[in-house]
Amino acid sequence: MLQLNTVSLYQVMRDFHILTKIRIVIFDAEFRELLAYPKERERFCELLRNTPEGERDCQASDKNGCVQCTKSKDLVTYRCHAGLTEAVVPIIDKSEVLAYVMFGQIIPQEDCEATRNKIRMRYPQYEKEVDQIPVKTEQEIGAVITVLRAITAYMMTNRWVVPNKSEFIRQIDYYIENHLAHNITVEDFCDVFRIGRTKLYEISMDYLGCGLAEYIRRRRIHHAQRMLEETSLSIAEIAYAVGFSDYIHFSRVFRLVTGMSARDYRKADRQTKRPDSADREKKKSLRDNDQVCDGKQVDSGVSKSEVY
Repeated sequence: MLQLNTVSLYQVMRDFHILTKIRIVIFDAEFRELLAYPKERERFCELLRNTPEGERDCQASDKNGCVQCTKSKDLVTYRCHAGLTEAVVPIIDKSEVLAYVMFGQIIPQEDCEATRNKIRMRYPQYEKEVDQIPVKTEQEIGAVITVLRAITAYMMTNRWVVPNKSEFIRQIDYYIENHLAHNITVEDFCDVFRIGRTKLYEISMDYLGCGLAEYIRRRRIHHAQRMLEETSLSIAEIAYAVGFSDYIHFSRVFRLVTGMSARDYRKADRQTKRPDSADREKKKSLRDNDQVCDGKQVDSGVSKSEVY
């Protein structure tokens, strides 16, 4: 549900890599990789992820780093399951974590040989690739962290990563339409979108112009209006179909939203669809008589015995 300014993000991530020679990645709130520069991982990491166990461990390591970052709402530095140093910083919008920016797969120079030996012992088949993993001093790593913080703040200031309004509304509507006859709660949407109640309320007010509970009521009534127009179901049946178990409650909400009762709404809709009396007389005249032009009878060209 994120809208990315991909061009700007790609440019600043490329500049980060040119400056540091370290790969940088953006993950969404569900820990899925959205954007990376360069796209290719370090050869050691690529080979490791080509195995089911390696892929599982790498994903778990990325997730754990992001979870720690969410809890602290600040940058976190850690070592992955393979022993490489990584750092992750959150992209925050109105106190809610939307995404993460991460760099990693480096070895601190201060304990370079000890780290490499541990990795070689664990993954002897990748000995050559271990020697190619980037090495940085603690001072260099500190400088990279400073740059990472700066560009993440720049991303947030320029709103290059924001919630996708149209996609949010589309998914809300899709969920409501597919659960129309059921009880829908705010907690259901929190589970679906994996966000907290406070963030969901803020997004709803920003994008929908009202709270989520009110929006659900409006969508139910909108569907009820369509059913009143397009079906011959009773009003009680329609009320049940759009999620109201109490007919009286449905009638009260319908009047509140539309300004009239459901019965009057259906009656008004049917009246607007009827041709007025002048049109009815005109159509009746055409049915009963042949076409007339300038007061003279005109053959329609169709035999009255022909049936279509």
